[in-house]
Amino acid sequence: MSFLFTQTVKRSLATTKSPSDSMDDIRNGCDIWGVDPDASGRQRTTSLDEYYHLCGYNNPHFIRKKHQEQHTTQFLKISNLSSLKTTNSAEFAKACQERLGLYDVITSYYNEKCLQAKFCRSSKLKLQCYIRKQKGVHEICKRLIHGSVKYNEKASAENESKYCPPAPLDHPDKPRKTIIAFGDGMFNSSPRGNRGAPVRLMKKTLQKYCGNQLEIFMVDEYLTSQICNRCKNRNMDNVVTEKSKRRVHTVLKCKQNTCNIVWNHDIMAAHNILDIFLFAVRNNNRRLDVFMQGATNDQPSV
Repeated sequence: MSFLFTQTVKRSLATTKSPSDSMDDIRNGCDIWGVDPDASGRQRTTSLDEYYHLCGYNNPHFIRKKHQEQHTTQFLKISNLSSLKTTNSAEFAKACQERLGLYDVITSYYNEKCLQAKFCRSSKLKLQCYIRKQKGVHEICKRLIHGSVKYNEKASAENESKYCPPAPLDHPDKPRKTIIAFGDGMFNSSPRGNRGAPVRLMKKTLQKYCGNQLEIFMVDEYLTSQICNRCKNRNMDNVVTEKSKRRVHTVLKCKQNTCNIVWNHDIMAAHNILDIFLFAVRNNNRRLDVFMQGATNDQPSV
């Protein structure tokens, strides 16, 4: 008796082709996108707050916040209890005694019918979050391939309320040939402790959504957020507010007299990523000199 064992090898999401191999596709009129992990250019922007809203991750937080506001006195008593996470036996016994003394308050707070009705169906909430996550990622990817209702002129809201795009619709047309230049920044989380963008999930969904009609190239993000996209000079500085005199991290201003343009930090990086990719396509995979590591610039980095 003999057995035949085969191991399935997953296809890599990143293409093995070089940028110069895409010249024919560009001449044929394919769509080209330069994407920064925080934003995307031309202008298709999606904030992390919008992504978390589309996925429904904020709903439990809003439910708890509303319950705390309705029962402020009970919440303050519970939040001021001593911590049980201690190695001192005396402090641990004290924390237990405090909880026994507030047993009625704790049970009354957590046995509230309104709170129980929202969280007793945890499995159903997880399923709803999973479904909304699939729709949210699909909606974001659809903006790069087909466009979205969010950017349709007929979809503009008459009031000033914050607009949230609806669930994506099945598009009858097949996606066009699309090339995406992704910035190879840190994908999991920010070094400042902020929430990370779902870049890997987006790449996987894009590959599944488009198949052979999509090619993904990774672009080194070195200096893309420090060099002006118009004049290509590393002479940027953060805008300072007039009243508080604070530097705005997301807004940069070029100090060149011939340029003097104000940029959004992430949009400028996405434009530079696109320029680096297009230059590599036309110049045998070379990189722009101003974005080379070790290149000399007149001004220090921002």
